[in-house]
Amino acid sequence: MSRFPLVAALLAALAAPVPAAAELLVAPTRVVLTPQARSSELVLVNKGAETAAFRIAIENRRMREDGSLEDAPEALPGEQFADDKLRYSPRQLVLEPGARQVVRIMASAPGDLAPGEYRSHLRLMSAPVSAGTTQLAGEAAGDNSLSIELVAIRSITIPVILRVGALDASVTMDTAALAEEAPDQLVVRLTRAGSRSTYGDVSLTIAGEKDPAWLVRGVAIYTPNTARDVIVPLPPEVRARLAGQQVRIDYVSTDAGDPASAGKLLASLTTAL
Repeated sequence: MSRFPLVAALLAALAAPVPAAAELLVAPTRVVLTPQARSSELVLVNKGAETAAFRIAIENRRMREDGSLEDAPEALPGEQFADDKLRYSPRQLVLEPGARQVVRIMASAPGDLAPGEYRSHLRLMSAPVSAGTTQLAGEAAGDNSLSIELVAIRSITIPVILRVGALDASVTMDTAALAEEAPDQLVVRLTRAGSRSTYGDVSLTIAGEKDPAWLVRGVAIYTPNTARDVIVPLPPEVRARLAGQQVRIDYVSTDAGDPASAGKLLASLTTAL
């Protein structure tokens, strides 16, 4: 019998493999609503081998200048969140392996809502419910017993944007250079102006060639941010191919919420790498 049941149980828990989180497929990964299109749907598919439970909540987040997101418990000047203007259903669900579920999202904003862009994020959290936990219990030794449960959790956030009124945006590409501390990363500086966010792809094309040598999809600049440093990771083979070349860097809109701008060149810059 072990003299240290608590320690033994804890060490066993740390050594045991953590079960893989459920593989959740979500489409689309971005939702844009307007007074004319007040509702949308997300399709969730459990691609894993385990039954999984999902909880859905709405939260406010702000974008840092490097494109990462952080929690925003309170709105700062210029920030407009949509959490009190959105409804969604269901709020929790269970999916068998291979099963799908539709989540409906609706805007419930008043008709006199001031023009502008309002944004919040839908968070989907999953935890396997069949074989997704590991339970370890110490020996029955009164207060010395210990029970540990390890649960693998995956969290996904989906931006939900509500646009009201005639909004516009423009972007300039100010600089593009390899990061000094990480030469396998290209830092592209974008500056946004206007009343709405932008969303698109950043492509790198060698002068004289037709097809991009590298592409980064889904680059957003959220309001009220006016600038973003886009970090473009370059695999060794791509970095070698671009070295010493004149490279055209394009930021092209793929904003499904603004069909008129889809495919539009938002900003461009040619530089030597």
